[in-house]
Amino acid sequence: MSETSHDSTRRRPLLPLRESEADAAAPVHYRVHHLTSYRYAKPVSRNYGRAHVEPRATPHQRVLSHEVRVDPAPARLTAHTDFYGNSSTYLLVDELHEQLDVHSHARVSVAERRYPIEPMSRPWEQCTPEHWGSLLPDSGLDFVHPSQRIPSGTAAREISAEVFRPGRAIGECLADLTALIHGDFTYDSGATTVTSTLQEVLSARHGVCQDFSHVGVAAVRAAGLAARYVSGYLRTAPSAAGALGTAPAGELVGSAASHAWLSVLVPGTGWVDIDPTNRTFVDQRFVTTAWGRDYSDVPPLKGIVVGPPGATSTLSVSVGVVPEPPEGTSPDPAA
Repeated sequence: MSETSHDSTRRRPLLPLRESEADAAAPVHYRVHHLTSYRYAKPVSRNYGRAHVEPRATPHQRVLSHEVRVDPAPARLTAHTDFYGNSSTYLLVDELHEQLDVHSHARVSVAERRYPIEPMSRPWEQCTPEHWGSLLPDSGLDFVHPSQRIPSGTAAREISAEVFRPGRAIGECLADLTALIHGDFTYDSGATTVTSTLQEVLSARHGVCQDFSHVGVAAVRAAGLAARYVSGYLRTAPSAAGALGTAPAGELVGSAASHAWLSVLVPGTGWVDIDPTNRTFVDQRFVTTAWGRDYSDVPPLKGIVVGPPGATSTLSVSVGVVPEPPEGTSPDPAA
């Protein structure tokens, strides 16, 4: 199939296909530190929150350890697993306090992702629910339908129609969708907030990783395929270990804070993750924490604060995802 003029100007990411297991890369081990800090203009008396900050086990990721620490010490700190298998932490601080710090410490092992050639070469029309077969769970249907933050009938249908043309291979479609959003939308941290609507993002063509992920999910669902919103982190440089929140030159966009991308269900290989913000298929530089229908299912931290009038707050977030030597090896003294 010949390329359109739009296709010819886009740089599609390389599709990671599996040709041989012999040359698979070794897993990468990371130390992950996520710090969320609130500072209040006046002392508040109660803080109740829910955090999605624990990395989750996936076919490509093992969680070696995880701990959440809260300052001030919480009266209650409990864990919960939701319908989609995400782990979240509930916290209650029940004393006067002027700041709240939520630390998440984890160690994870991330394997290489490669996909079989045959499923990724199928026409995208063969990835709709009627082609899933009995091995895929019915819960996947949750990711086909509109959701709270990703309604139907948006301008994302135009993007969908451009990408999912009749007979195109699903792998080619996902590579093109990644390149289209990356090329047609501008990353601008001041353009949107967590409450910005999908239609506002589609109109302005500016936003952040959360917005671009919503656009991608909307386009995929408009074609009748299953897509989920994924939250997590990006690898940062070792030099950032002592300065959380600093994204060294050359790092992926979003490496100093929480990140988001999307995942698309492809029968025969499972969920395939793409990151439009960085124009790439998700690889060993990514750490997954949670997934849902959209951002509202898995925000990093949300809650209720009880305090006097005028108790406004300021928020800061910092993330470090630092590689460490694999288990059973010694650190490189030259590193």
